[in-house]
Amino acid sequence: MDRAASVWGALPSRARRAVGLMVLAVVVIAATSIYFVHPWQAAKPATATTQVKRPPVLRGGDFARYQFMNLSLGWAVQITPGSGSSGPYSVFRTVDGAKHWQRVLSGETTQIGTTSESLHFVDAQNGFVVAGDPLAVYRSTDAGAHWARRELPMADALMVRFSDRSYGWLVAGPTGVPKARLRLYGTADGGSTWKQLPDPPLDFEFTTEFRRPSEGWSGAAARDRAYVYLSTDAGLTWQRRDLPQTGDLPEVGFLTMVRLLPGSGVVAYVFAEAQGPLHAYTSFDAGTTWSPVSWPESPGDGGSFFFEDATHWWMFQQLVLYKTVDSGRSWFPFAVRTSAAPIQVQVLDSVHAWGQIDDGAGVQLVTTSDGGLHWTPMNVPIVQ
Repeated sequence: MDRAASVWGALPSRARRAVGLMVLAVVVIAATSIYFVHPWQAAKPATATTQVKRPPVLRGGDFARYQFMNLSLGWAVQITPGSGSSGPYSVFRTVDGAKHWQRVLSGETTQIGTTSESLHFVDAQNGFVVAGDPLAVYRSTDAGAHWARRELPMADALMVRFSDRSYGWLVAGPTGVPKARLRLYGTADGGSTWKQLPDPPLDFEFTTEFRRPSEGWSGAAARDRAYVYLSTDAGLTWQRRDLPQTGDLPEVGFLTMVRLLPGSGVVAYVFAEAQGPLHAYTSFDAGTTWSPVSWPESPGDGGSFFFEDATHWWMFQQLVLYKTVDSGRSWFPFAVRTSAAPIQVQVLDSVHAWGQIDDGAGVQLVTTSDGGLHWTPMNVPIVQ
């Protein structure tokens, strides 16, 4: 089975939007060769400011991924799908809460999926995005105002993720070869050099997340039972962590995926290959014990978990915003919408959040300052 297709084919469309490609990073292994690439090069800024009288929407297949550090500072990577997996991209920055957007980077990318999911700021100043032809890591140390470019030593990167300004991990592998083994690389110098790490397990999936070098997680593709993988040594080795057994796992196979909770803890999802999520579990002790997570209605009704902190989560199902204060054990309805609900939400605190709404006519960027009772449309970045 094609690994890229196996993961995304298993996820419902809303979950695919919510999941971010994450992965990659770091440790010096004496037995592995260092890949030296070209020096960092300053990327030519693509300055263009969007100022409109009323909030626009993204149309015609264009889509964007956002990351907001607070109510004012945020970034977006906008993709215009082209031919196959290639297409033009633009990176934007706002410093006034999406009233205006400045385009700071643009070009063509060979992997729109990798590019769209790779934009990540580890703090208010330091951020990364993977884009270009060939693929390269772009790094900013001034809140996204300027970017430096460094080519990657491999052309088949599936996922790149940094846990801080120095440590990052990269998962690479073919996208059309069934059961092909994925390769894992690490960097300890912000992407200047990469080392190939020991091969991960054969059923290792590329939706990998590292909180720090001593805590990394990955899902798995399995048939016997559901489990995930944990690394405590920056990806050198991986330990299997079994999830609770249930009697309704499909015989055709299933996938698992892990998301980090803010601060500590993880959520592990179990997906059927041709369905949506079947189960979810939380662990706060490195996978030694797991607690079941409930859905407000049912997993088949769609929706994704959006985390305020490790115990307070938000979730939209059937136009209803539900909240939990106990890591998903129980939910209560908080607000009801009369039209489309946000499909992607970044919760900043108990009352402030950013989201996207697709009402069929286009995708809006929205924000709330009352915990999700009301959502205000904001400007989206537009390529002029």
